[in-house]
Amino acid sequence: MRTALLVFAIIIASSAARAATAYEALRILGEKKGEAFLDNTTEMRGENGAPEPKVWKITVKSAAGSTSGKIFSVQGKQLAGDRAARSDGSALNMSQLSLDSDGAHTVAEREAKKTAFAYDHANYWLHAGSKSGAPVWEVRLTDEQSGNTATVNISATTGKVLSIDGLTARRRPIATAPAPVEEPAFVPAPAPRYQPAPEERPVRTTSGKFSPSFQRANDEADQFFDRVGNHMTRRGRQIGDFFHNVFTGDRRDTAGPHGASRPGPAPARGADEDYVRPSRVRD
Repeated sequence: MRTALLVFAIIIASSAARAATAYEALRILGEKKGEAFLDNTTEMRGENGAPEPKVWKITVKSAAGSTSGKIFSVQGKQLAGDRAARSDGSALNMSQLSLDSDGAHTVAEREAKKTAFAYDHANYWLHAGSKSGAPVWEVRLTDEQSGNTATVNISATTGKVLSIDGLTARRRPIATAPAPVEEPAFVPAPAPRYQPAPEERPVRTTSGKFSPSFQRANDEADQFFDRVGNHMTRRGRQIGDFFHNVFTGDRRDTAGPHGASRPGPAPARGADEDYVRPSRVRD
């Protein structure tokens, strides 16, 4: 018995929490305020319907021709509250209201499917489309992902589509997986270059570096400079012998004859030999 009561209570609670249609919200308000009270209704609004909104806001004038009124909130199956508000619109002709909010959503959804328009929720606005108070549904479809919106105006009396705005073939972007990143091909590191140890490196020589003719010319140049050096050395010795003989009266000749590689010792002058002063240096 207790289990049955608990199940019944859950059903009642879920039914009370279920979103109401526009007809159901008007009936709840009429039960609280009286059926005649609904004759001064100027509009109904519901936002973020999926498809029905969680809260319906019903604007009712205080009296015919008045601009003051109240907004009543109906949430689920109960009246949630009211607040004062300005009401400038014409009162709805309730006798012409034949299309409920769920029917208006069905019509708008059918039009959206024709152009493959994707949307997440619907906003509803029931208002008087003319001075006669003929009710009109404006259903605004919104795609939260792309920000696209479309509006479908439907007669609440006949269910006929009156106008469509923004309902074009705009599909949601398809999420694609990022392209795989190709890893670079493995390139082996080059083998280290062999560097011989200092003791293994060959000793460079100049023997094979020049041609025979160049080597011969080089040898001749060395011989020339040797001869020039010997000549200058011999000349210096001759000059030294000259000044030595002048001041000492000797006959020293350390330079030797021309062409001699090494001069011999100067001959000794005898005691009985007369000294002859050289007049010039003999080459």
